[in-house]
Amino acid sequence: MKGVTLEEDGVVRFPDAPSERAVKHMEELVAAVKEGWEAAVFFVVQMEDVDFFTPNMDTHPAFGEALKKAAAAGVLSFVLLFAMLIGMIMIIAADEDDSGGGTGSGMYIGVNLSPEVLAHQPMVEKYARQNGISDYVYVLLAIIQVESEGKLEDVMQSSESAGLPMNTLGTEDSIKQGCKYFAELIAKADRLGCDMDAVIQAYNYGSGFLDFVARNGKRYTFELAQEFSRQHSGGVKVTYKNEISTPINGGWRYNYGNMFYVKLVKQFLTQTGGDALGSDVQNRIAEIARDSSKYGIPAGRGLCETWVEAVYRKAGVSINNICCAGKNRSLYAVSKSSANIPIGAMVYNDPAVYHSSTTDSVCGGNAGHVGIYIGNGQIASNIGGVAFDTIESWTAYYGFGGWGWGGAVVAQK
Repeated sequence: MKGVTLEEDGVVRFPDAPSERAVKHMEELVAAVKEGWEAAVFFVVQMEDVDFFTPNMDTHPAFGEALKKAAAAGVLSFVLLFAMLIGMIMIIAADEDDSGGGTGSGMYIGVNLSPEVLAHQPMVEKYARQNGISDYVYVLLAIIQVESEGKLEDVMQSSESAGLPMNTLGTEDSIKQGCKYFAELIAKADRLGCDMDAVIQAYNYGSGFLDFVARNGKRYTFELAQEFSRQHSGGVKVTYKNEISTPINGGWRYNYGNMFYVKLVKQFLTQTGGDALGSDVQNRIAEIARDSSKYGIPAGRGLCETWVEAVYRKAGVSINNICCAGKNRSLYAVSKSSANIPIGAMVYNDPAVYHSSTTDSVCGGNAGHVGIYIGNGQIASNIGGVAFDTIESWTAYYGFGGWGWGGAVVAQK
């Protein structure tokens, strides 16, 4: 999925700046088709009143050629205007004289970003475009949310990445440098085969973390982030209490960077693209779970089970009260496979991996933890505030105790 942000006289074009990553993604889709998969690319037009879409042959002819080759290989292309399908692009092979795991998978959407952070969006979009990373505007905004809440001059805390003392850069220079540095991290991650979570953590740790991840499986895990910090801090711990750290280890971190950085940033992100759509009810559950506060659902500490039930009820699903997540899992877990979790399904912890500090007063069992699968490898859950985990990070911390519907009847697709 690609975000389209360049418009001239009703014509929208992609990319808005040279993007070798986009070419690589087209090549990966072609390879998938050759292996027998069906593949498609979606171009999401983030504006109204446009007439048609075309590849930007002026700025990056290589992408236009890659898109033509993908179409010839059987890759489908679609244009969506504010999530409404407006047409299929028919890419016709040009005449000879008509010339003109990596980090990518889906489009990131911001959730619960503050007004102070959103005020910086136009400038972030400007410098993201200049660096060919327009797909990651919301990731950059989420980083601002974590780094400064949009309130400091060095809003992306990027001075050090430019070799300067902390808080040297003013706001625009901070965003300019932060976008440049993030683009450099993406390029390095692509070379090494690392994932986007590794890039996000590297923004905090430095690019050396990508080398560390590449030597240890090429995929970010919280355990790798923790070990990297342990090694670079000499094992020195400092008190660090918040709604992310306290449920995990009681409230500490190693004294190098922030080993919780990915979890902090991804509180403010969700991701679209990659999963088949579920039924209307399933999609409604996922939509509400992504931004439950908008629907008037509180996220109180220790109320993960209450939260998932409230999301289901808001989506129109009838569900009985269950005392705790542990009881929910023991009664209603359907499958312990994480390979094909249905959108909107509840996801449970594995009590052999994660043991809640709370004993439920009703059933007397361990309270456990439960979240909702919202698609694209993401699980939303209430930990005193809505947090977003990948399936991998959920499994690494909570274990995977299966998925189910909490005893509710949910029409599935």
